[in-house]
Amino acid sequence: MFEGRDVQHLRKLQLYQSFQLYLRCAQLLSNVPCCLARDLPSRAYFKQARCLLTAGTFIWVILCCYQATVKLLELPIPFFTAVLYVNEMVLNLCITVQTMLRGYSETVRYSQCLERIVTVAATVSSSEWTELLLYLRLRLYWFGIFFTLTSGVGLAVAHLFFGGIWSTLFTMGAYVLPNMLASMSLAQYYAGTVLIYKLQLTVNQQLRTAIGKHRAVRLQEIKHLYLQLDHCVQLMTRSYEVAIVTNVFLAINVTSLLLLEIYQYLQANELQANSIYIVSNVMWLALYICLLLMVLYPCDMIKREQMRFGTILFELSHSGKAATVGEDQQMALLRLLTLGRKRIVPTACGLLKLELSSLSSIFVALLSFMIILIQFDSAKLNKRDGRVTAIDQLYTPTNS
Repeated sequence: MFEGRDVQHLRKLQLYQSFQLYLRCAQLLSNVPCCLARDLPSRAYFKQARCLLTAGTFIWVILCCYQATVKLLELPIPFFTAVLYVNEMVLNLCITVQTMLRGYSETVRYSQCLERIVTVAATVSSSEWTELLLYLRLRLYWFGIFFTLTSGVGLAVAHLFFGGIWSTLFTMGAYVLPNMLASMSLAQYYAGTVLIYKLQLTVNQQLRTAIGKHRAVRLQEIKHLYLQLDHCVQLMTRSYEVAIVTNVFLAINVTSLLLLEIYQYLQANELQANSIYIVSNVMWLALYICLLLMVLYPCDMIKREQMRFGTILFELSHSGKAATVGEDQQMALLRLLTLGRKRIVPTACGLLKLELSSLSSIFVALLSFMIILIQFDSAKLNKRDGRVTAIDQLYTPTNS
């Protein structure tokens, strides 16, 4: 028993050490509970610095979003286009509030989910766990580089083409910071679901080899591991569902506006002059697509592995290898368990199914928005003083 606890403690320390830098940054922004990394050394005034940084960031985002909303309402653009731009500011503000509250409201779920993941991780070898953490760290590392490049291009465009330091600070508060906080939250969700997916692969492998040992106890342990991972999926869905739905709405909203701006730049017949804006918009588009896939793809893979778990059970139950009564009973219980979970797909707030098929619904909504926006744009209702997009008018003072 003590050996099992020691292994779990070691797996937890390896997990903390692999993402120590990220944890500290996320805790400073109240994106992760402060007690989550209690095994790591903490500085004396960490909580005070956290509160000051959180309050300063929150006030900064509020002021920038409020100013952007006021300016957007004054611009001579179509009503539907103005609504989408204002929605973007409102959703950015909502995301900022949600992500900063996570550090205070999700402590229990974080701890429960972590304990279950570590419990299952204790059944895998140290080398497999190390490889899994390295795989996940590299994925998050490349995502962090891509987000930094995208944000850097956006800030460079604001600084060089929209009026210097003030435009840069405005872009940072109204656009970059909310997206950074959202990306940090979804990166946590991605890390958790990838860990669950990889551990489910291990459980499936253990199930394949358990029958050969003819031990009903082993089947009972595998059922326990399966339930631990399934409960982790439910905990993470409940913890992140509001953030996921908000980010999906924001992705649809912003993607439609980015595509509209690219269309407007192409229609302006000044491709060389507007190429930097098009590149920036394409990078932001790729970022939002990446965020969507970070949520939907791992969940879809987890569901497939859970279904494969049931398939393995079906194959083993008809192979004649489970000879003892105890094994037959455990096999029957596992089959009933997997059949009961087979048709259950995790949903965020009952609105969004967390599977790849949801991309079709998102694409339909995006296509509808684009048709309406382009119809308004074809009437030249949002052109003024030679400015191509609403963002040009937002950063450039109008002379009424």
